[in-house]
Amino acid sequence: MSRNSPDGCELVVVELGAAWPAMLVASRGGCRVIAETEGEGPLGFAARVDDFVASAFPRSVPVVRAFVACNLRADQTAEAARRAVAESALSRLGTAGVLTFSASHLAGDRFRRRLSDLVAELAGPTGTGRIQTHLRDDEARASGPRTSELAGPATRSVARVA
Repeated sequence: MSRNSPDGCELVVVELGAAWPAMLVASRGGCRVIAETEGEGPLGFAARVDDFVASAFPRSVPVVRAFVACNLRADQTAEAARRAVAESALSRLGTAGVLTFSASHLAGDRFRRRLSDLVAELAGPTGTGRIQTHLRDDEARASGPRTSELAGPATRSVARVA
């Protein structure tokens, strides 16, 4: 697999304390991941994401999917940072690209309402469908993308060589 597939790349932004997006399965394109570090703070992280997004992807390769793995903070600082991260990601999405916010199924009503409001504001009056939320109903799993070990049984067998 080439580092940057002509099919596009993916961006994964992980807030401090957030779980890896369970629906994320590695695709043929390249994937770039940036995570908030301990003590960085949401606004500092948002600024770092903006710099990262500007330099991590060649201009000739579209970003086809962007994920923001949200922690459960619903205060004004976290919301402002989430908005800045989303705007950075949207600036690099291709025309058919999709931005998805993911969060734990443990998210409270206030968090869900605020995230839905943010998505509605970012989507604008036309609601293009380019921005989505996914509140997982499944259990959180270990960090990292799914691999072939979770893909299920093979459709044909391979003879042992050794």
